[in-house]
Order: sequence, then C-alpha cells, then structure tokens
Amino acid sequence: MDEVADPEDIAIPRPGRDSTTSFAGRHATNKSRALRGLALYALAFAFLGLVLWRTRVWEMGDSLGQVNPFTLTLIPLFSVVISRPLAIRQRFILNALGQRFSAWRLVPISYYGNTVGFLTPFSSGEILRPTLFQRGLDLPLSQGVAVVLYERLYSSFLLGVVGLLALTWTGILPWMISAVLVPLILTASALPPLAYWAARSFGVRLPLSRLKRLVPGRLRDRLLDASRESGTTLSQLFLSPRLAVSFCLTTYLTFLIMAAQFWVLVHEVTPGVSLSEAWVILVTSNVVGILSGLPLGLGVTDAVMVSLLGVYGVGVPASATVVILMRGLINLPTGILGLLAYLTALRQRPAPALQSIPTVSGE
Repeated sequence: MDEVADPEDIAIPRPGRDSTTSFAGRHATNKSRALRGLALYALAFAFLGLVLWRTRVWEMGDSLGQVNPFTLTLIPLFSVVISRPLAIRQRFILNALGQRFSAWRLVPISYYGNTVGFLTPFSSGEILRPTLFQRGLDLPLSQGVAVVLYERLYSSFLLGVVGLLALTWTGILPWMISAVLVPLILTASALPPLAYWAARSFGVRLPLSRLKRLVPGRLRDRLLDASRESGTTLSQLFLSPRLAVSFCLTTYLTFLIMAAQFWVLVHEVTPGVSLSEAWVILVTSNVVGILSGLPLGLGVTDAVMVSLLGVYGVGVPASATVVILMRGLINLPTGILGLLAYLTALRQRPAPALQSIPTVSGE
C-alpha cells in the first residue's frame, strides 16, 4: 500500500515571492542578452570605422585615374569570389566533426574569420568566431574553439609554405635547384598534422598548470572542461589525413585568388612585376603587419610593401600608388564585406529540428 505524504512535506508554491523571483531572473537574463547583443553590434561599427580610417579612401583620387574602369571593377570582385573556397574549407572541417552544413550557410562566419585574421593584430578578431558558431549553428563552444585554432594555425603555416614556394619561382635560384625545392616545399604541407601526431605520441603537454593560478576559482573548472573538450576535438581534426588534404587544396586555392587579385593591381601600375614576385610581396608585408601587433598593421605593412616593390625594380612613386590602391580596392571592399558577413552571422539562428511524423498502425 502506498504511503500518503505528510501535508507538511508537500512543497506548495508561494505565488508572491516565487513569481517575483522568477520574473526578476528572466528580466536579468533578457537584460544580459540585450547588452551582449548591443556590444556585438557596437564592435561591428568600431571595426568599420577602423577600416575606413586605415584605408584612407580620401587619398585615392589621383591614383584611381591610373587604373582603367574594367580593372577597377575586376579587383574588388576577387574579394567576393574568395568567399566560396573559404566556406567549402570550413565545411570540410565541420564534416570531420560530424556536423553537416551547406557551404552557403557557412559563408558569413568563414568570410568574417578570414577578414579579421588578416586585418587584426595577431588575428585577435577570431576570438568572436566560436560565439558566432554557437549562436548561428548551435555548435558547442568547445568545437568552435577547436575549429578556429585548427583553421588559423594550419592556414598560417601554409601561408609561409606558399611564400617560400613563390620565392623559388622569382628567379633568385638556378632553375635546377628550384625544381628540386618545389616538391620538397609542397611536401612540407603535411608537417602540422605530423607534428601534432608526434607530440601526442611522445606525450608532449603544454605547461598549463602554472597558468591555473591566474584564473579565478569560479571560472577555473569551466575553462578546464572547455579546454579539455577543445583538445579532444583538435586531435580529431589534426589526426584526419583526409581533412588535411582537403584543407590544403582549398587553402591553396584561396591563396591563389589573393595572389591574382594583388598581381592584377600591381600589373596595372607597373607591368614589370611577375605573379610570384607579387605573391612574395603580399605575403611578407601582411605577415609582418600581423606580427607587429598594430591594428591593420598601421604603417608597417605599407613600409614593407614599398621596400619589397623597390627590390623588384619599382620606383617609390609607383610603389606608393600600389599601396594606396590596395587600401581602396582590396582592403576596403574586403573590410566592408567582412562587416556584412559579421552582421549576417549575428542574425543567423540554428535551423529548427525536423519533427518526426508519428506512424499510425493499422492493427
């Protein structure tokens, strides 16, 4: 026989106090979400102001007269075309984690990531991308962190690989030595996964224990759990040979589009620079600008670019024209498209789950 509960043991909700507490909790949550959303949109407009200030569009007037209208239209179009391979590359990464999305749905987040990766110091703008994955695709935050780390670390290494590859094609080495170096440099594309596998095999661990003391106690367990899950996901990505091949191919295609865009601009001003020389100039100046730690490489990128153009026989006036045109025809459209991609990603929401239709049995 079932026991009858004592009336004193039965929890009876108290309408006044409990409803007030519940309402206050919901109000605080909604206010926090509103403030967070406002902060995310404020970052977008701050980024736009930084791009406009850095590109100095008001200095382009005289330089635009040296470019024919067709080229003026063609160069910014490269910034649009590059969005497709970026999204396909990100789809390959997510597929390796069992996440299935169309490439078109991934365009906003992938384009935003590529833009801030090149335009912010040390690619610091990437810190927002895991949150965009979580908001728009319902991807766990730990997986979003792992995706960003994998994509940024591997693509940065491949950027150096293609820079060395282009350097061998500039003619500074005898053609026989270049012919031997090219396959060796391409083979180096597999080094990051091999290095990660070797580090795991030999039990290499990062000295994170010393950093635990710097983290407040309330966040320590949460961050440790997130980093542990991200590490597991990162291993899954780096130890996938199929993903490594797909990632390298799409990344090299992305770099080829970037090189062609910059070369078309340089060739319009000074036809004597080859595609490989233009790529060496672009890679070196951008890497130095990113490593400088200054927003958009403030002055550093321009100085390196002018110096390298001079090495390849371009005069100072023509080099200055190339720098100004690059700001207006490449950096400005890319920055605006990156801003639009960011705003679109903010508005993305996970697709509703498909509800199964109950089957009706005829028995």
